[in-house]
Parts: sequence; C-alpha cells; structure tokens
Amino acid sequence: MRKSAGAHKSNAVQRTDARMRPQPASEKTLLSLSDAAYEAIKHRILSLALRPGLFVTEQTLSDMIGISRMPVHQAVQRLKSDGLLDVIARKGIIIRMTSFKELLELFEARLIVEPGIASLAAERIDAPGLKALRTMLAQSRDHLDQKSSRRNFMALDRAFHGAIAEAAGNAILAEAQRPLHERSMRVWLVRVWGPDGLKDTQREHEAIMSAIAASRPEPARKAMAHHLEGLRDRIVQGSRQFEELVPEL
Repeated sequence: MRKSAGAHKSNAVQRTDARMRPQPASEKTLLSLSDAAYEAIKHRILSLALRPGLFVTEQTLSDMIGISRMPVHQAVQRLKSDGLLDVIARKGIIIRMTSFKELLELFEARLIVEPGIASLAAERIDAPGLKALRTMLAQSRDHLDQKSSRRNFMALDRAFHGAIAEAAGNAILAEAQRPLHERSMRVWLVRVWGPDGLKDTQREHEAIMSAIAASRPEPARKAMAHHLEGLRDRIVQGSRQFEELVPEL
C-alpha cells in the first residue's frame, strides 16, 4: 500500500528530530576524549617530543597520554589528514619529517593567507587587541637568545600571529591560518637558525605591529609578507645541506 503524503512528512520530521536530539553522554565523552587525544599527540609532535622518523603504535600513544585506544585511533586519523604522521599497514605509525618541498609549500600558503589577515587587522583591531600585541612583543624582547630562549620565543610567536588573526575579525581566515602556523612550529626546533634569527624575527614583528597600530592596511600586508619571506629564506639558507630538516638533539 502506498503511504500518504502525510506519512512521508511524518517520517521526515522524525528523521530530522532524531538528528537534532542531543548525543548520548557516551558519544559526547568519546568525542571529547578524541579531541583531547588529538591535542595531546599534536603537541608532542610539534614540540619534537615525538621526533620525525619515529615509529609508534596506537597503544604506545594511548599509554603515553593516558587515553584509551578508540579516541587515540580517531586522533591518529585526524593527524594523518593534517600531514603530521603516516599510518603504515602492519608496521604502525611514523612521525613525518618535513622535506624542503613541504617547507616551501607551507610558506607559500602562509604568504597567501597571512598578509591579508594583517591588512584586515590594521582596519579592525581594537584597543585591547593592540595592548595584547604590545605585551607579547615586550615579552619576546626578553627571549632573543638562540640557545636558551627559543622555545619561549616560539610560544610568543604563535600567540602573536594568532592574536593578529583574531583581530582580523574573520573566523574562516583564522581557521585557515591556525594549522598553517602550527605546522611551522617544528621549524623553530631544527638546527638551522643563524645567530641573529630571533632578533631578525623580533624586528619583523615590530614592523608588523607598527603598521597595524597605525591602521595602515597596505603597509601591514607588506610587513607580514616581508616577515614570512625573511623567515623562509633564513630557514632555507640554514638547511640547504639537508634533504630533511634535522631536529636539535
């Protein structure tokens, strides 16, 4: 017997209602654990606690971060999509190295996205945003020693670029910027920096800040592009003898 139009409509409403119902607590917990596992493993990769070329298993990662296998499995699939690790059948998981080709592609992508973000920030930043940027730059001036302060400077660099993305007032651009910058973090921890690398980066940050504070979009765009090009060139010049970027031991 053919169902009436009302019956079809009722079934459609029931399906919609089912999709809109709150997830069971167990599903919510699994998702939150998956997010926690993702962040914990990603942090260890980006900080080189899990070094490029290292083989691990899901059980190893589970034991390391204290989260069960299923959320870890889901996190591994996300990290694979992020390009931070590879899953090799019957062998396990390998933490990916960053090749010169990937490095150049990464900076190419950042040069497309971040100068535009800086330009928007110069138009839209508010007083609290400016104060936050000035505070970060004041803090980073105390961390310009290559040997003792690179990790501290790296954290402030991430915060600085993130604050500019937030000040741009475009959530989609901020979401595009975040993973690009995160994938750049390992560059800070490889043995390729010249003696003045952090000082050069600080000067470039100051120039970006000056243009944003003056509400000058085009100079802000150019200052950000100059910074990324300079950072790229410093890394490439220092790494040209390696096929892969070599982590500091």
